[in-house]
Amino acid sequence: MSLKDVITGKDIAARYGGEEFAVILPKTPLYPALKLAEQIRHAVMKAELIKRSTGEKNRRLTISIGVAELHKGTSAQALIETADMCLYAAKRGGRNRVVSEADEQSFAAITR
Repeated sequence: MSLKDVITGKDIAARYGGEEFAVILPKTPLYPALKLAEQIRHAVMKAELIKRSTGEKNRRLTISIGVAELHKGTSAQALIETADMCLYAAKRGGRNRVVSEADEQSFAAITR
């Protein structure tokens, strides 16, 4: 499974940092983006890693995802910062989860 397998059309997947990736979904509202984030999370959990040199099956991976929506008048930098805060809220919340700015309890805890 790769990010290219789950994105379509004008959507863009890119490596953003060492172990961080960004998926840009132009003209996609927050809730469909959350649905896609959950699909990605489940696909990663189901993927089975196999060590090429030995054929040995490795343990499964999990991911944490932060989701933010670009609001009118918001800068790209502010969008990235919001998504990043949501990502770290997902990690602090126990990992292997999706957190968005609409997740009031998690988002309120990170913006205090």
